[in-house]
Amino acid sequence: MPRTPEANQFVKDKKKKLILMTALRLFCLQGYENVTMDRIAKQAKISHGLIYHYFTKKSDILAELIEESKIKFSQIFNFESIKNLKGADFYQSFTEFIISAVSLGEDYAYFISLYLNFKISPNLYEQFGSASYFKSLEENFKIAQDEGKFQQGNPKEFLICYFFLLKAITMSAIYSHNKNTIPSAEVVLNLFKRSAE
Repeated sequence: MPRTPEANQFVKDKKKKLILMTALRLFCLQGYENVTMDRIAKQAKISHGLIYHYFTKKSDILAELIEESKIKFSQIFNFESIKNLKGADFYQSFTEFIISAVSLGEDYAYFISLYLNFKISPNLYEQFGSASYFKSLEENFKIAQDEGKFQQGNPKEFLICYFFLLKAITMSAIYSHNKNTIPSAEVVLNLFKRSAE
């Protein structure tokens, strides 16, 4: 008995989701630049030709994952609430969002990992992100330093350390499947705060 159009669509949607989630995991664990369409197809256990039925190139997969992450994160966090925050207040809310999203489980951790890869990889950011956003993160770090709340030093270097720390926490949550390995936002930020003299 032939499948109904609805059943065909269900199968197509399921294959597409398989490709996206396989790519998401590979991008996070091996780096976007190191993953090929062929590797995604092999890992998803689908034919090389089938992946091209859904996506013409790897960047199309990444673009769709970015859109999916925006939807996923908007369901758990109101980004408008931090839009006008500056300095240490911004980093408090931003870090709480990252830590809480990672705590929600593996899928969220993978999406956070992908997001953090953008902060660490200049090539990805140029291709899919906004250089002005990274600049605003750097400016907020500088504001926190000027307020006397964060340690003095090169804000860009501190920001790189901050994102690598968040990436390590995220990867630990992915590999260990254990929420007990996730520190609080306060512990993360204490590493950058200026100690009382």
